[in-house]
Amino acid sequence: MNNAWKIGRIANIDIYVHWSFLLLPAWVAYSALSAGGGSAAAAAAVGFVLAAFGCVLLHELGHALAARHFKIHTHDITLLPIGGVARLARMPRRPLHELAVALAGPAVNVVIAASLALGFVLAGSDPLRAGGSIVGGSFLGNLFWLNIVLVVFNLLPAFPMDGGRVLRALMAIPLDYVTATRGAVAVGQVFAVGLGLLGLFSNWMLILVALFIVLAARAERELVETRASMNGAFVRDAMLTNVEVLHAESTVREILPLLTARSQRDWPVVRHGHIIGIVSDSAIRQALQSNRADVRLPEIMQQTSGVIDSDTALSEGFDRLHDSDLDSLAVVQSGRIVGLLTRDILRRWQATRPHLDRHPPPVAWDPARA
Repeated sequence: MNNAWKIGRIANIDIYVHWSFLLLPAWVAYSALSAGGGSAAAAAAVGFVLAAFGCVLLHELGHALAARHFKIHTHDITLLPIGGVARLARMPRRPLHELAVALAGPAVNVVIAASLALGFVLAGSDPLRAGGSIVGGSFLGNLFWLNIVLVVFNLLPAFPMDGGRVLRALMAIPLDYVTATRGAVAVGQVFAVGLGLLGLFSNWMLILVALFIVLAARAERELVETRASMNGAFVRDAMLTNVEVLHAESTVREILPLLTARSQRDWPVVRHGHIIGIVSDSAIRQALQSNRADVRLPEIMQQTSGVIDSDTALSEGFDRLHDSDLDSLAVVQSGRIVGLLTRDILRRWQATRPHLDRHPPPVAWDPARA
């Protein structure tokens, strides 16, 4: 992952830390030292930040494991200065499933807070009076209150935060998914503006959170609208036809004349009539730049099970590409490759489809009707 370091793997999910995350403990340590607390106070402050983000990581794992229950893969989890992001392959299509995944993260923080509160009660302390300074015995008290804040903050109806997803899931029960998404995004934008204004007078981190909400919500709304625009269409309606197929025994040098003669960008690779992968123009260029012109195609192709039938719903093809690292799918009909479905083609198809709906092409002239 660009600009991030892998720090481990939990439950078969890669955990990353974005480089900007390091600015947070550095800033906290500097603030503690500037306040005259000394190295012990700075160490305690950094320790609390790390413990806090341990709770954030558990929060994101809650989402990921709930999604796994519904057969949804999590690509990875990344820790950022403003929190964590579990990159799910997709959100559940059913409202109640999305509700469960959205609530799983805050539920983890509820469990952490409840466990800490129980510890305080067993120790004869009042958890509601715990907290204050992050130095010394109040460390766990502040961790208790932090998890309470995480629950409340994440359940704000600011889509695509957890509360916003809960709102969309509830709206999607009586409404269609697109309308529910637009409504949740609209509510979330109002909260984002409020957080941004609050951040101007209190904490600049809230401004970053508000910006994230605006950008992420817009991206997900466009994703949902794109998928909805494909209703009623099939893969055969959008695929690239007249596709040239390459043989696995070929080398990069042998296919160069073909590449210069055609505008095709992705090339299915077959062996004994069966597709074994797809090689892209970029992979071919990289091989040439590395002086590997005599390498055979299987060594540079993208290993793939990326095959889809031409009669499949286009929205399913869109999901297959969006939920994976594939750039294209080989389209087959009766076992024979008849086209390619690529990310670029889907972008162009989605851009032109509304215009075709409003301005359909003229009906061809039929001499029998003249």
